[in-house]
Amino acid sequence: LGPVYPTILKQMKWAPQGLERLGEWKRRIAPTPLVAIGGLNPDRLEGVFGCGADSAAVVTDITLNADPEARTREWLEKTGRWR
Repeated sequence: LGPVYPTILKQMKWAPQGLERLGEWKRRIAPTPLVAIGGLNPDRLEGVFGCGADSAAVVTDITLNADPEARTREWLEKTGRWR
């Protein structure tokens, strides 16, 4: 579901969905897995997973980071408890 938050990767035809809508969709489609995407960063993971996302997809937060490898390691560390 996305974008959850504003994103700069591409121009979207619709507004960011937000955490409340993410939770609504999870309740509608459960037990089907829900992937969250759009404007995510490690600080937003608690909210995304707390609202029911089963996984999180990321592009810009890693690719535009000054040290993509270190940022990827940070993502892996921060998502560890949900894997």
